Amino acid sequence: MLAPGPVAFWPKRWNYESTRMYALESTDARGRAEVLRGSNLLRLADYNQAVVLDLIRRDPGRSRTDVQRTSGLSSQTISNITRRLIEDGMVQESPPLDAARGRPSIPLRVKADGAFAVGVHLDPARLTLLLLDLAGEVRERLQLRVPHDVNPREVISLIALSTGRLISAAGADRHRVLGLGIAVPGPLDIVSGVMLDPPQLPRWHDVKLRADLHDFTGMPVLLDKDVTASATAELRTSAGSDFLFLYLGSGVGASVVTAGQVLRGVSNNIGEVGDILVDPSAEDLGWGGRRGGLAAACVPEALVIQAAQAGLMRLPDLTDYSAIDDACTRLSELAASGDPNASDLLRRAAHRVAVGIGVLVNFLDVSRVVIGGPIWDRLSTAFLPVLEPAVRNELIMPREPFSVVGSMVSEQVAALGAAELVMDHFLAPRASVLVMD
Repeated sequence: MLAPGPVAFWPKRWNYESTRMYALESTDARGRAEVLRGSNLLRLADYNQAVVLDLIRRDPGRSRTDVQRTSGLSSQTISNITRRLIEDGMVQESPPLDAARGRPSIPLRVKADGAFAVGVHLDPARLTLLLLDLAGEVRERLQLRVPHDVNPREVISLIALSTGRLISAAGADRHRVLGLGIAVPGPLDIVSGVMLDPPQLPRWHDVKLRADLHDFTGMPVLLDKDVTASATAELRTSAGSDFLFLYLGSGVGASVVTAGQVLRGVSNNIGEVGDILVDPSAEDLGWGGRRGGLAAACVPEALVIQAAQAGLMRLPDLTDYSAIDDACTRLSELAASGDPNASDLLRRAAHRVAVGIGVLVNFLDVSRVVIGGPIWDRLSTAFLPVLEPAVRNELIMPREPFSVVGSMVSEQVAALGAAELVMDHFLAPRASVLVMD
């Protein structure tokens, strides 16, 4: 379950230096290349420990025998590692299961307070922060509106200050917080940790976000693209290891999960699908996106412009994404209350989105599409009844089974994915993210 959290509002000014706090101890355990089984060599003890912890974390309730069988490690190695993990407060034993004969099996589970990770999602309209524990539960969540007239340094300062407050509110041991993951709009230079030039954040040109956040918080920081982080969270929380993830926030993006791996592309900037043509006869919105493109069909800015053109509302300041977000909420509320014009607008948008999804499904040959992101909850009621049958009409070859479903994580999916990346980087026996500060 994802714990609800308060919605907070951003103070106009704060002291930069007061946010240089909460330096946390980190660990030297780094992710390594994908290896499916452990080794009994003592020099790989750290790696073996990561193998065992990951198995217990992914499948709670395993016994030592189960872990030994899956990992390929010796029973003595498993015994030694589980003892260390229990002593370190990372794993705990559950009451033994009944056994008809022989020694009862003792289930192993991670100890929720054994480790934490902070996940942050920077969307042009809102900032979401959450604290994830080792058991995969969200312990605390904070959401803040993002004013359009602030600079990157102020946002970084706010993230640092809010991170400290988040950890304190959850009552978490700061020394067990592994680090901070942040999901942001692309394009990114993952190697240098730089936001290059996100279209909806015009003041964020060549911002050294990873290094700056590390300086302000003292934490290890991992940076990822919002759509990739979202697909990571969906993979961790849903059944199935192959799907297309469509991200709907202030922008639109797509990610692909295949064989349990999130594809990233050669520059880690996979997912720029907003210019896919979905309706050549679409109206001219007079905005920066491609006329008739996927983004013009579904991002809040485009929907609000269409609503204003239809006389449903006044057009907000299009440089203020929080105001656009509020207007999009009003549009969805109008449709939910039965307003025929609002309902028709969103139904038309859903059909256009279905064309874009159809293009991607035909290209990628997937049988499952998951949709999520900050605005999905508001659009899902209008979109879901339309999407699956409309996408099926776009398919070159019928697929059975085939489904279009909403995310199990919904609006905080990118922040959760960012926190999961931190957990994986430090605790999993493989490299999810290659570089960090």
